[in-house]
Amino acid sequence: MSDERAMRIEFGGWFMCRLATDPDPTDEPRGASGSTFALAGEPDLDRVIVLHDPPPGTVRSHAPEVGVRVTRATVAGTDLPDGLVGGRVELLDRPRFENRNFVLNVAGQEPIVPFRLRVGGADGKPRLERTMVMAPEAPDADVHSVPQSVLQAYGGRSFRTDAALVASATGIHGPYVNRVERRAELAAELGDPSLSRLQKAALGKRIRELDIALKNPADERVVNMTAVEEFDFPLLGTPILHGELPGGAGLDLNAPWRVTFWMGGWDPDVLCGFMRGDLTVPLRA
Repeated sequence: MSDERAMRIEFGGWFMCRLATDPDPTDEPRGASGSTFALAGEPDLDRVIVLHDPPPGTVRSHAPEVGVRVTRATVAGTDLPDGLVGGRVELLDRPRFENRNFVLNVAGQEPIVPFRLRVGGADGKPRLERTMVMAPEAPDADVHSVPQSVLQAYGGRSFRTDAALVASATGIHGPYVNRVERRAELAAELGDPSLSRLQKAALGKRIRELDIALKNPADERVVNMTAVEEFDFPLLGTPILHGELPGGAGLDLNAPWRVTFWMGGWDPDVLCGFMRGDLTVPLRA
């Protein structure tokens, strides 16, 4: 596909995913033996990837603002007129990382299921939407019935540490130093006499987890802040366009879209990470 016949939509921002970590079972609701937990007063862990509007009672102090948005839209390297930049990037239908404790795939290379991507603005601005279909011959097949080779094709292509890449997106250049600073912030917060017993219990748990990290710089509570999981796969579902594209461009309804992105910079203290990538949308000649 030539650049002249495709629109490239770049996006980035923080996401939340409240999930249990190994060796906890995937469906562990509170966290027991891994490095992530539902705190006192919080709802159960649900593994849902949230790109906007976190549920009530889930946002912790010192967490980044959750929100993934379009940062640039171009055709052949030329910026499109205003209409997409700043728009929301959303994953609909409560998507989750599907690994199931190595049952479906190896850690860090699991697919996101379902993957129904919506990109664009509100209030009359254009919105594009398309779904990942891993098995076109059986689009409604349960993830357990999809061959592992297909799960691998649509899952993470790589899982690695890349401190420079993460820092370029998050601005966090020293994860260990960041953990030291976070612990100090939480300790100061714990000294507030107006806190309830429930709030103190939640803060105390966060501090104890950070103490584990500070005793060992190689602990996953530190190292995972530099890790990235990379994805690159086509979207084959029926394309949907709400409104008109900038510049009067028209979609090529017969060609697949391609989405390429990474998710990383995972902060287990606030259960948030960063997402950055781009969506390539073929246009009519």
